[in-house]
Amino acid sequence: MRAAWIRLLIGAALILVFLFGQDVAGWATAAGRVAPALLEAEGPVNVIVVLDFTPERFHNERLAKYGVFAGRDKAVNRIKLRMVSPESLRALGNLIWVARVESF
Repeated sequence: MRAAWIRLLIGAALILVFLFGQDVAGWATAAGRVAPALLEAEGPVNVIVVLDFTPERFHNERLAKYGVFAGRDKAVNRIKLRMVSPESLRALGNLIWVARVESF
């Protein structure tokens, strides 16, 4: 009977990791992704979102939810966003697939 409970708990833990692991990992490492100067922003800012891979349409559409898409910055994996609110800036930092958020 005890082994059944252990299997059930392990299964529940795996489901939780599958559902929320990416969000938790993004939240835990967000402070290192956003440029320190941007963390003190009180209003909308213009940023460059740097990815470690070539983005696909999904990534571009998802990033456009945080600000106004303004093109690329010298490379395909450097995406300019304008008018990013402080709340959206924190949300960008929480995305595990975003390498860095810089100002421009």
